[in-house]
Amino acid sequence: MQRILFLIFTSSLLFLSYFSYEIITMPGFIDDTVEKSSSEGTIEEGDGYLDEIKELIGDPLDFKSGAPTKAGTNIEQSQSALIQKSTIVTYQVTNDVLSNGIINTANTNQTEYARDTNDHHRLWDTFKTIIPADLRTNVYSFSVFSDGISNLLGYVEPLDYNGDTWQLGVDFIDSIDKKNFYYTLIHEYGHLLTLNNKQLVSNYDWKTFDQKETTYSSFYGESTPDSYMNVYYQEFWIYYYKEWQHLNVQSDSKAQQAFYLEHADDFLTSYAVTHPEEDIAESWTFFILSPKQSNDTVAQKKQNFFYQFPELVETRTEILKNLLTEAKKD
Repeated sequence: MQRILFLIFTSSLLFLSYFSYEIITMPGFIDDTVEKSSSEGTIEEGDGYLDEIKELIGDPLDFKSGAPTKAGTNIEQSQSALIQKSTIVTYQVTNDVLSNGIINTANTNQTEYARDTNDHHRLWDTFKTIIPADLRTNVYSFSVFSDGISNLLGYVEPLDYNGDTWQLGVDFIDSIDKKNFYYTLIHEYGHLLTLNNKQLVSNYDWKTFDQKETTYSSFYGESTPDSYMNVYYQEFWIYYYKEWQHLNVQSDSKAQQAFYLEHADDFLTSYAVTHPEEDIAESWTFFILSPKQSNDTVAQKKQNFFYQFPELVETRTEILKNLLTEAKKD
C-alpha cells in the first residue's frame, strides 16, 4: 500500500513538473523571450524618443548654422578676451531662477538686445527643459553673448577653484537654429558632467601638471581614477597624448587639421581633436543624439563609451524625453 501511494505521489510530482514547465515556456501564456535587461529597455525607450524628435525636427545632428566643429569652447580658454568682449548680460541663478542681470555696458553693439529679458529667459528655459533638474544644480550663473554667426556657440567655466559652481554661456544669435542650440546645450552639459567636483580633485601637485601621471589632469584639477574623463583618457588618448601636446594641436589650426586627417577614424568631428575634454563632450553629444553604433571605428567606440555606465544610459533617455518636450513647443 505504501509503495502504491509513493508511486502515485511521485507520478503526481512528475506531472506537475511537466505541466509547470509547459506553462513557463508556452508561447502566449508568458513571454517566451529572454527578459531584457533594464539598460536595454532604457536604451530602446531613449531611441523611441529620438525617433519622435527626428519626425518633428529632422536629424538633430544636421543643422545649418554652425557645425559640430564649433560646439563649445575648451575650458582653459574660457577666460579669453573674445568672451569678455562679446558678453551681453550675465545673470545669477538661484533655485533655477534668473536674477540680478548685469549688462556689459562695454558691449555697445548689443545694447538693445541686452534689455530683452524675455529672450534671455527663453534661452535659459530651454536649458532647464532639456537638462534634468538634478543635473544642473551646479550652474550658478548664466551669460548671454554673441560673437557673430557660427563662431563660439557656447561655453562653461567654473566660478570657483574647486569646481563646485559653474557659469553657462550661450550665443543668442546661434540659438536661432534650434538644432544648433540643442546640440550646444547638450555638448556644454558634457563638460559639466565630466569636469565637476565629483570627477576632479583640485588639490594636486601643480609641479607635476605637465607630466600627466597615471590619471588625466585638467587645468583645474586631476581626475579621479574611476571618473568618466580618466577612463575615457586611458582608453582613447593615452597613446598619442604626448604627440598631441608636442604638435601644439590645441592652439595651432594647421596642426589640428593635420592631426584630424591622420586620425580621422578616431574622432566624431574635427573639433574633437582640439582637446581631450572637447573630444569627450563631442562623443557625449553624439551618444545622446544618435543610436548605438557598431564599434567598427574608434570614433564609434567613443560614442558607445557611455553605454557602460547605467546611470548615463538613464540620463540619455531622460534628456531625449525632455528634448522631445522642447521640440514640440516649436
